[in-house]
Amino acid sequence: MSTQAVGLSTHLAPKQVMRARLNCADLAIWRSASGVISAWENRCPHRGMRLSHGFVRGESLACAYHGWHYGCDGACNKIPAHPELEPPESIQVNSFSVQEHRGIVWVNTIDAVQPVSLPENLSAVRSLTINSDPGSVVKVFSSFPQLAETSNLRLNTTVSENPLVLSFSDDSNSDCVLIAFQQSGPQTTVCHVLAINTLKDVELVSVSRWCESVRRVSEKAAAQTTEKSAEQTTTDSDGSD
Repeated sequence: MSTQAVGLSTHLAPKQVMRARLNCADLAIWRSASGVISAWENRCPHRGMRLSHGFVRGESLACAYHGWHYGCDGACNKIPAHPELEPPESIQVNSFSVQEHRGIVWVNTIDAVQPVSLPENLSAVRSLTINSDPGSVVKVFSSFPQLAETSNLRLNTTVSENPLVLSFSDDSNSDCVLIAFQQSGPQTTVCHVLAINTLKDVELVSVSRWCESVRRVSEKAAAQTTEKSAEQTTTDSDGSD
């Protein structure tokens, strides 16, 4: 799997843990007290408990089940039930490459993270989940004139196809909004929205409403597609011998 955005940096404060999905991969993303960020398989090596339910203890993440502690390197460094035992080196969380860049948390579950080059003057707007596949969501974003009642933004360019990042401009043709797409599942897309930090509050509200409009249109189209597919399946079944 290629590098993908999994969240906005502002959504992951020190000592916090969040869950993220990249297709079939279930991840626990957490930030230590000093700010170090880690991306792990969302499974404790001990009994399989989701680490996203855990608690950050300084520079370690403690599993919520039996309290086993894992350091930022993924190695177990404390077993509360056996305080005098030095955990074996073999007890290790499956960890992945993670990097923060321009306000976005990027993860690659196979190789090293290679985030796309983005402008410096970006601020986080929001992340939103859309129940539709990424390709369909991008098509709705790209046909924005149909939603012009909420904003004057227009698709300007595809900044990157891998990871997928789109740039939108205003009437002056200046890039002002960027969206990084995360495929959270076969029919689930998370959009991480950033805007240049010179936009006024009213303009940011317009961007947020625009995203909501895209969500409604995308999910309505996805529902219609599912309904047609179900009707076709029923028709084929009724027509069979």
